Amino acid sequence: MFFDGGGKVRTLTRPVHGARRVTRSLLTLLAGRPRTTLHCRSVNGRTRIVVRYGDEVAAVISLDVAGDRTVQIWAVLNPGKLRHWNRAATQEK
Repeated sequence: MFFDGGGKVRTLTRPVHGARRVTRSLLTLLAGRPRTTLHCRSVNGRTRIVVRYGDEVAAVISLDVAGDRTVQIWAVLNPGKLRHWNRAATQEK
């Protein structure tokens, strides 16, 4: 699992390997935030999990799947890269 905070969001700077460590990292990412919701979306043929804290998109998590296994996960938390997601969410209202 890779995290992209862009130096703007505090996150892990090295890749995380192994199911237990990845799970723990994801739970830490999502824990303690009020009104956290997860929405699954298919974007460009890939599964994405959109994480919202209230009305704001806080992360977009991409899964690379091979067969029945997840082989790579990217978590984008960089607010600059999420600007489009937040603008789109505002326009949907």
